[in-house]
Amino acid sequence: MPAESDVRDASTRAPDEPTVRDLTVSLEPPGNGYQIITPPYVVPPGTEVDICTVVRVAPKAGERFTWAHRLESLVSEGTHHMNVFIGQFSFLDGYLGDGASEGALDKSLGQYPCDEIDVMESAFPVFPSQQQNQHIVMPEGVAIPMPLPLVLIAGHHYINPTTEPVRINAALNMEDIASSEVKEVAGLVFDVAPTNIPSGTRKVEQATCIFEQDTEMVLVSTHNHAWTECATLNHFDGETQTVAVDPFYVNRNWDQPPILNFDVGEFTMKAGDGVHFACHYNNYTDRTLINDGTADGEMCVFAAVSYPLPFTVPEVESVLSGDELAELLNFMDVALGPCDRLELDTPSPWPTGTRATSDSSTCTGLSQTVGN
Repeated sequence: MPAESDVRDASTRAPDEPTVRDLTVSLEPPGNGYQIITPPYVVPPGTEVDICTVVRVAPKAGERFTWAHRLESLVSEGTHHMNVFIGQFSFLDGYLGDGASEGALDKSLGQYPCDEIDVMESAFPVFPSQQQNQHIVMPEGVAIPMPLPLVLIAGHHYINPTTEPVRINAALNMEDIASSEVKEVAGLVFDVAPTNIPSGTRKVEQATCIFEQDTEMVLVSTHNHAWTECATLNHFDGETQTVAVDPFYVNRNWDQPPILNFDVGEFTMKAGDGVHFACHYNNYTDRTLINDGTADGEMCVFAAVSYPLPFTVPEVESVLSGDELAELLNFMDVALGPCDRLELDTPSPWPTGTRATSDSSTCTGLSQTVGN
């Protein structure tokens, strides 16, 4: 059953029932586009929750797709992260009829503990957010295509260290532009390196994300947990097969990763170039840290928005307005999701293997990147 939220006011609350601190948020809906707002959820004191809300974005006037140009999220104060997930189930309503997406997911619209949905197996993040108010704005004439109707999962991870219950929620605006204004097709990258850090060791988990055509980067960011001393991004040169020694992005504040935006032409990569992402850990606990999907584990995530995809605007609109589900799924696999990984044994500026926690940190001397 969907999780229930306690939204009772003082008139219906028992005398000995604690007051709920209201941290819910709202966003002004976009003038053009769509909005997602999750229902309120009460987090008891001293607890951690991963609550997943299954939502449906219904089309306006029979639209089959939208071109998202600007995304903005707002979440309750104290949120660890809020990720919006998409999967193959997301697109089925438009091809197989209303309810097909919920049937494939085996969940109706509503709120559930995330471990009841197994999100990481059935979907991947299309909008990762680790800031209370986050913006993604495309350059002029650039937009991300989104099929409609669309069933999404909003995963809200919240840790309440206080002595009172708090009421939380999240909002996401997807502001669109007309098809006639779209000149380039953008996509989202969300890639995760394997994470396994033995107890009492320092270790750098790392991977290289490759772009197969000339690419303009719109923005980059990272995501980690509390045992990350820093996360770094270095440029990979496809021609020389080398990773730059100095990172262009450093985050030493695991809970507030900066978003680094680029002006048009500021960060252009040639075909075969890429981004080497690394997470520098210090596991001083008595257990091995893995990616278990909770704050008690670790993650090494690289997130980016880039363009153009290897499709023209007419090609994309032909797929999104057509009746071939297989064509749509093939396209979305390219437009949204993990990047191509470098399979070659490329030298890294960072050490491989594990080291003692008493060893010096690989983050020493690295300056924090300031977001923009």
